[in-house]
Parts: sequence; C-alpha cells; structure tokens
Amino acid sequence: MAVTIKDVAEAANVSISAVSYAINNSGPVSEEKKERIFKAVKELGYVQNGMARSLRLQKKGFIGYFANSLYGAFYGEVLKGIEKVFDNHDKELVAGKCNPSQDDLQVIRLLTEKMTDGAIIFSPSITDETIKKLADDDFPIVVLDRELHGKNISSVLIDNAGSAYKVGQYISHLGLKKIACFIGAGFDGEQRLRGVKKAVEEFGLELPKEWIMDGNWLEEEAYAKTIQMVKTGRTPEVIFAFNDEMAKGCMDALKDMHIRIPEDISVIGMDDIQISAFLEPKLTTVHRPLYELGVAAAETLLQMLAGGESKQIVLSTRLIQRESCIKHWVV
Repeated sequence: MAVTIKDVAEAANVSISAVSYAINNSGPVSEEKKERIFKAVKELGYVQNGMARSLRLQKKGFIGYFANSLYGAFYGEVLKGIEKVFDNHDKELVAGKCNPSQDDLQVIRLLTEKMTDGAIIFSPSITDETIKKLADDDFPIVVLDRELHGKNISSVLIDNAGSAYKVGQYISHLGLKKIACFIGAGFDGEQRLRGVKKAVEEFGLELPKEWIMDGNWLEEEAYAKTIQMVKTGRTPEVIFAFNDEMAKGCMDALKDMHIRIPEDISVIGMDDIQISAFLEPKLTTVHRPLYELGVAAAETLLQMLAGGESKQIVLSTRLIQRESCIKHWVV
C-alpha cells in the first residue's frame, strides 16, 4: 500500500500540515521538525501524488544525474563522459547537486516523483535504502562508486582496493617501508584503506595507527596534519594520500618545513587530476578513469532503459610514475 502524507506525519510525530509545509516549503516549520519530517520521507519512501504522477506519465527523454558536485577536476570529468554519451543519443540531462551535510529534500523529491526516465547517482547522501525503493522497471538507476545490488540497479565503480594494494606493492619495490596514509570517509576511502593494509601485511611494510590520518579529502586538512606529523619528530619514508588534492597539501607542507621531495619523503597521490602533472615535483599517482566512469554509467543506463539487465562494472586503474618518489620502478 502506498505511503501517505499521514504516515509521514505519524512517523515524524508532527501534524499533516507541518509535513505539507516542509515538503513544499510553503509555511513555517522549525528546523528540528524539518529534520524529523525529511528523515521520515526518506525512510518511508514517500512519493507525492497528483501532479507528480501526471508528470511521470509525460516524461520524454530526460535523465537525472545527482552528485556531490557538478564541477571541478574530479566530478567535472565524470560529467563530461555522461554528457558525451547522452548527446549522442539525443537525451537531455537534468543534473542536481547533493549536499552530504544536509537533507537533500529537493533531490529526493525529484527522484521519488520520477520525473526523469532514470537516474545516475554519484552521492552517498542518497542512501542504499532510498535507491532500492525507487528503482523499478520504469525507473532504472545506476550508482557510481558504491557496491549496490538489486533489480533495476547497476553499479559502475573503480577497483579502489586493488589500486591501493598496487601502490603498496610499488612502495615495497622502491625499497621503502614506513608509510603514512591520508584517508577520507566513504566507500572509496574504506576500500583504499583495505587495499593498502593488505599490501602492508603481505610486503612487511609499516603503517602505524597514528599515521593513518583523516584528511577529509581536502588539501588544507592534509597540509595542517602533515605539519603536525612532522613536528612530532617522527616521519615516514613515503606518504600515500588517497586523492591528489590531499597529496598536494602534503607536498606544500613538506616544502614549507624544508623537507625535500622525494629525497627525504616520497609522496604518492590518487586520481591523476590535471594539476598532478604540473606540481613541483610532478606527482606520482594512480590514474583513475573518471571520464570513462561517466561513459560507462551513461551507456549502462541506456542499456537498462532498453530492457537490459542490471550489472556491475569495475574499471581498472594504472600507476603514473613521475618525480615525487625516490626512484622509479616499472610496474
């Protein structure tokens, strides 16, 4: 039986009018009540009726894409790949920016009302439970960089664990042993940490707990924590940052502390964003096929819209050897 606005009101312990005001942004509702209402909407999978249902029946050639950002070196490359495929198939893209720190009510509303033919989702703020409730024969969904299995749901992801494992193997072949890692939250971070820990165990490397530092994927946080680490008097032989932005922050901090790269400490990043080839020294990193990720996601969704089965695609990566490691080794 369909979830009603009354069900949402009861779950959130508010009045029906409060739910209506919050969802439609048409009246005063306290932030505390909004939080409960939005949580109930997500958990119950509430879909508004009326005009939304009418619009669903009239949808023609629109595809939804929802990500934490639509711009920048990382998300911009993914979007380019998606746009390329849809442009070639005369599909119009409706893109929405998610905010992981807030309730994505507008994004959730657009998804639940199914006003597009399908969706590509590149944001952990849209939960697995929500996606499973939304996906159906008339509304297939492709998720990026997460493992999610279900009818009418496909996933396209990078081999994060395998990539990080290869970095550990590379470090071992360089003759280095003591590693510090700058990590980040989410699926990517978890998988990369799993991969590097496996390499540490297999190749006899050293990764002390205090050298596993959360840089929150941000250059400035990696910079600050690198300074703190150096001031303790103990330093690693190599820093492996889980993205190039954090790697740049580490490099800037080391330079400001008059520590030579790579003579004193080597640095390795991940993603191979454009700036990595222009840093001084040029950054050794792992090339992550972001454009290809977007292409694969778009092509997969088109296949599902044509009646194809759900699938999982895992894209491989490759190490890009530049100048920020003590010496080169051909993989």
